[in-house]
Amino acid sequence: MLKKIYEKIMEFLNNRELILSIIILFISCIFIFQLFNLQILEGSTYREQAEKRMVRTEKVFASRGEIYDRNGIVLATNKLSYNIELYRVKVEVEEQNRAIEKLINILEENGDKIYSTFPISEDFTSFNFSSVEKEKKWKEEMNIDTSFTFDEVIDYYIERYDLSNINDRNMQIKIIEVKYEGNLNGYSLFNSALIAKDVSEKSVARIEESKNELYGVNIVSVPKRYYPNGTTAAHVIGYVSKINSDEYSKKKDDGYTLNSVIGKSGVEESFESYLKGVDGEKKVVTDSRGNISSESDSKNVISGNDVTLTIDYRLQTVAEKSLLDTINRLRNGEITGTPIEDTNAGAVVVLDVQTGEVLAMASYPTYEINDFVGGISTENWNKIKDDTTNPMLNRAISGIYSPGSTFKMLVGIAGVKSGIISPDEIYTDPGIYPYGYHPKCWLYTYRPGATHGDINLAGAIKGSCNCYFYDVGRRIGIDEIVNTAKLFGLGKKTGIELSQESNGVIAGENKPESGWYLGDTLSAAIGQSYNAYTPIQLANYISAIANGGKLNKVSIIKKVENEDEETIPLRELVEYTKNFTGVDFEAKDIGLDTNTINHVKEGMLSVTSETGGTASSIFLGSSIQVGGKTGTAQVTSGSENGIFVGFAPYDNPKIAVVAIIEHGEEGLYTAHVVKAITDEYFNMSTEDKQNEKVQNVLDKNVSF
Repeated sequence: MLKKIYEKIMEFLNNRELILSIIILFISCIFIFQLFNLQILEGSTYREQAEKRMVRTEKVFASRGEIYDRNGIVLATNKLSYNIELYRVKVEVEEQNRAIEKLINILEENGDKIYSTFPISEDFTSFNFSSVEKEKKWKEEMNIDTSFTFDEVIDYYIERYDLSNINDRNMQIKIIEVKYEGNLNGYSLFNSALIAKDVSEKSVARIEESKNELYGVNIVSVPKRYYPNGTTAAHVIGYVSKINSDEYSKKKDDGYTLNSVIGKSGVEESFESYLKGVDGEKKVVTDSRGNISSESDSKNVISGNDVTLTIDYRLQTVAEKSLLDTINRLRNGEITGTPIEDTNAGAVVVLDVQTGEVLAMASYPTYEINDFVGGISTENWNKIKDDTTNPMLNRAISGIYSPGSTFKMLVGIAGVKSGIISPDEIYTDPGIYPYGYHPKCWLYTYRPGATHGDINLAGAIKGSCNCYFYDVGRRIGIDEIVNTAKLFGLGKKTGIELSQESNGVIAGENKPESGWYLGDTLSAAIGQSYNAYTPIQLANYISAIANGGKLNKVSIIKKVENEDEETIPLRELVEYTKNFTGVDFEAKDIGLDTNTINHVKEGMLSVTSETGGTASSIFLGSSIQVGGKTGTAQVTSGSENGIFVGFAPYDNPKIAVVAIIEHGEEGLYTAHVVKAITDEYFNMSTEDKQNEKVQNVLDKNVSF
């Protein structure tokens, strides 16, 4: 008996297939039981837990680096702002629609608006497309029948978003705007859509109170760019605004999103890589209805680097004010007695003659930088776009102007350098030049028969004698003038750390196919012909005269510091700037003879300080000795441009100033701008600057 039992057992154990089948059956039973337990017996419990444990990643926005003037005055900073985002959560459609309606009412009660790109007019009665073709294209992209009228399109969306229970048609459209924006951005449990920007604290408080009824609504704290001084230094600082599609395609791998802001002009643009911080991340645990149960940081935020500019806020303010005041006084006839109605624009540059640092850079007309933060309104943009004076143009680096008589010092230096003339050589002004097209000296034109008499180089500069410089130009030839202009950095970008800088044109460098004649050289020798330079180039040229022959590398960046107050190495900034601008401009010694420079500076001093000097009426009696030169440049239409270049103080030059007023008629009038700047520069004290810094921060409430 026992033997049979043993044999049966051994037979069973030797049947491997049977044993394997039994094991598989046993394990399957365990799995089936466990699934039954999870889905049936404990299903509701586990579903509830799962719905409470949905984890999403949210971006934590980094503060953009601040921008300061050379004395620490805040020029660009950040203020705390609140955006409203929407997630698509698991609630009934009607519940979500009612939640969005409630959110819209909260925003509107507090003066806030929803953000939407839905193409509709402000009165909700039509589309806002600029052409029929664009409307058709949009309908095709949205899979809407292209024959649909506006009302039919709205009805289509009402049905699509199940809005028939909302009685007010305008409210239906507003909800459409929100849901359209959500769908456009692919909103989900884990991805949000921006539906309101920079909302008030009142709205934030109301939303917080009602958050249990506002399914999927999320408040996001965002550092918003703020420019405490309004239009001051607008063209230097630049502005930030929402990234566009082209910028995003280039920058998406650098941490930018479709909702990022980016520098669009000025230093905000050129030093974007330093100013932009690194966004952080946080893990947010929610349930399926969007209610948040916990948050935790998963990636630290790194604030942007702070950038200190070379400009002096106080001097910048004076430069802008004096430019605007002089333009207005010319327009209303206060300076001339007769209004110059087409006077409408200008630029000023102030350089440190020893370092090439920009102390002030003004361009008029200008614009309000804060209007662009978060996106400029259509009304404000149309005003700027339709303004024929082009307020967005930085005339100091992008505008090119004939230098007029301010070019004469360069021609005189070219004559001496070539060995053709000497500074002391006497020339007798004939009034009408006997060569070329027989041009007249300006004095002879205004007072027939009058001449400058016997003059040397300094005297020719003082009286701005055309015939003297015609003769120098004829004797040395155009190529010598071109070479000297290049020595002074004219006709070439300075490499300043800003975009949109113009090259300028040196007359005679690229001669026209029609040929180059003596008359062309004569015109070029007094700063006319094709000569056209930017104010920043002219300022650097005057600096080189003032400092004795050193051509500086112009700069508007003083330093860059990270959040640990560590200064970025200068060599890194230099290399960065070269890559950004595409310009490699090296400082150099031009190799000017001291005697020649002294004669030129003597002449420039007599322009402002001696009777007969072309700007003496402006500067006589001033406590600051200024070396200067007036220039009047012909333009294709309207009044002539007025130019004044100068340096101060004469005996120990510190600053070079160039001012240009479009249609300002005479350089003499433009000298008013420069006098206000030189007076202010030498009245400023360290104590004044410190007080200005403290007052700026207190008055503007710029801390973030």
